[in-house]
Amino acid sequence: MKYKSLIYNGTKITNPSKIDEVLSQNNFHWLIDAEFEGAELEIKNSTLIWHDGTWYFGYWYFGIWKNGTWKGGTFENGIIENISFEGGEFKSGIDVNNNMTE
Repeated sequence: MKYKSLIYNGTKITNPSKIDEVLSQNNFHWLIDAEFEGAELEIKNSTLIWHDGTWYFGYWYFGIWKNGTWKGGTFENGIIENISFEGGEFKSGIDVNNNMTE
């Protein structure tokens, strides 16, 4: 399952179609196009927050990565708190806990 949940405006959404709708309305098309599973997401102050899940492929444009596994794709711009980086490309971002090795 791609999504576990999305918290938006204080409401937890679990229906995948509704999550896609909210992401689209908030211009997170790049996230909809990516390949991942088990994502626990939040949109707060127009910022995407990734709480947990496994990212397989796609282009991360900006947001806060709280926790999860990164297996491929490109990470560009964002804040990383805790990540298991197993592949792909890290272009830029702020790594709060120095999880990345370049």
